[in-house]
Amino acid sequence: MYGWVGSPGSAAYNAAKGGVINLTRSLALEYAEQHIRINALCPGFIDTPIIPEESKEALAGLTPMKRLGQAEEMAKAVLFMACDDSSFMTGNSLTVDGGYTAQ
Repeated sequence: MYGWVGSPGSAAYNAAKGGVINLTRSLALEYAEQHIRINALCPGFIDTPIIPEESKEALAGLTPMKRLGQAEEMAKAVLFMACDDSSFMTGNSLTVDGGYTAQ
């Protein structure tokens, strides 16, 4: 999600994530004629061991859905992008962030 929004003190990180989004678009165009689809997943705050327990409530509070995402939800988004249901989808960045970037 930080490819779509900025955050103080994270300019290099945000720029790198924005670069991934544009790289996704460029590669999608390069490989479209070979029927290779290129898409990116842009997750929000996900409940993983890397997030300290004492930070989880605050991060959930920043998200309009008022909860952290689950790893299984990210896996399902990846599965969608990999299956035939998304066969006409390329060059997209699928944001799965509980509404964070909609704010």
